Amino acid sequence: HLIGDVRGLGLMLGVELVRDRGSKEPAREEAGRVMELCRDRGLILGKGGLFGNTLRIKPPMCLTKADADFLADCLDEVLETI
Repeated sequence: HLIGDVRGLGLMLGVELVRDRGSKEPAREEAGRVMELCRDRGLILGKGGLFGNTLRIKPPMCLTKADADFLADCLDEVLETI
């Protein structure tokens, strides 16, 4: 429910978090919490955007399928808890 938009180019992705998909109200605090919970699980994400509610995913070029699976599973688990 928090994901309002996903955009990117190549391996660089931005996941914009919103409180309401209709109004697109930025979910700044939730983005900080997602970063914190991901970091606790070993996944480091960046944060940016005009309102500080966009997760920045910038994996290295040596990304493996196992790494990508870990990233997706970690984000899925964290977003479920928030």
